[in-house]
Amino acid sequence: MGTEVFRAVEPLQVAAILESQGLNDKIARERYGHTDVFSLADAAYTHIKSLGRPPQRADTLLKEARPVAQILHGLLYAMLGALLPAASGLVGTQWLMPGLVLTTGMGWVIGSAASHLAYSLIGQGFPRAAGRALSTGLLMGVVSAMVMAGLIALALDGPVALVILCVMQMAYQMASGILLFYRQEGWLGMIMLPSIVAGLVYIVSGDSQVGLLTISLGFICILATVGGALLLTTTQGSDADTAEPSLLSLARINVRVLLPSIVYATLSAVFLLQAEARYVLDRTDIAVAGAGLVLGMGILEYRAHKFEDEARVAMREVRYPSDFTRRGRWLLAKGVLICLAALSALSALPLASLYVRGELTATSLAMGAAHVILGGAYFVAFLLTNQAKVTRVCVAQAAALAVHPLGRLLLPAGHSALADVLLFAVATLLFLVVLTTLMGLGLRDVRLYS
Repeated sequence: MGTEVFRAVEPLQVAAILESQGLNDKIARERYGHTDVFSLADAAYTHIKSLGRPPQRADTLLKEARPVAQILHGLLYAMLGALLPAASGLVGTQWLMPGLVLTTGMGWVIGSAASHLAYSLIGQGFPRAAGRALSTGLLMGVVSAMVMAGLIALALDGPVALVILCVMQMAYQMASGILLFYRQEGWLGMIMLPSIVAGLVYIVSGDSQVGLLTISLGFICILATVGGALLLTTTQGSDADTAEPSLLSLARINVRVLLPSIVYATLSAVFLLQAEARYVLDRTDIAVAGAGLVLGMGILEYRAHKFEDEARVAMREVRYPSDFTRRGRWLLAKGVLICLAALSALSALPLASLYVRGELTATSLAMGAAHVILGGAYFVAFLLTNQAKVTRVCVAQAAALAVHPLGRLLLPAGHSALADVLLFAVATLLFLVVLTTLMGLGLRDVRLYS
């Protein structure tokens, strides 16, 4: 709304500003959950007064498409995979994989909540509070991984090394997310490079001494990554001379916006990880078939930003809303097709590896295809969440969960892995179709792209 609204001295003035920008009772109800514009204006006025001052010009973190940096995000997320063979040799796959699945899901939720809150705080002009939100998320992730892995080790008499490795994995997951948040992709790659090289050497040689060196280097590199992340979060806004409210008070103000994102992150983690977790121990051909999605996450992120850039260009080139809607649907279709094609190419890599080893099966092919479709759905989900339509994405994800895993209950007893994976593929297709439909209909709301 700009800084004009901070000059309002009563809610009625805010209501007048809202209406002048085209916001009516229908939008107030559907998008903000208020009965009318006056109710929304009253809430906005209260929020404005709690801030006390207009937000400074927000740093446009990740607002424009950055092809190379964003495309590499998937590879940077997946770098830790080079250390897994050495880690498995240390504690055993039967312990490591279940622990990593749980900590990955937990980190997914905590990291998503922390980054969403941080983006919101930066947009409000509170960079120091945003840094505190990210560092708090890092601490919460590490502590939760320690508790979760510790409980697994105690309950199942697992090795102490399991706790250490799960904490390392969580620390990297959270810290790397912070470095990417602040556009430090190059530093992240350089910090982790020694351990990745050692991990690749171990994969080729299988030497136990190299494996121990890999774990040691991994521990040092992850500590350096955490140190870099904490340094970034503590130096944000350090040159500003104005005080900021406490993180707790700001989090309370933003909790209403934050909650749908937490729900979506939880549903997404459950949907993806439950489909893969059952195969990480005895069907590695199925478990690795979806690796292309991890490698391609950066492509999805880049294409989402590219869509927004292209939509803004289209806004300047058309005269009527109907023209923009037609152009927007073409851009949406193009984006989905490019994402599906890119993910198909990346998914071909692990599938080709399985073929060379003679382990390629119809089930692994189906799992690879399901992950490609899921990647297309994630691309559309990025677009919707960027428009604050997270609730609609949650509904679509819940519909997919109703098909898988709940639909598995309808399969005959002793059903094959292929039947389960095909059901998961159907669920991902439903997810993609519902999201694409919602996004296509939302293109009529032209002012979102101005």
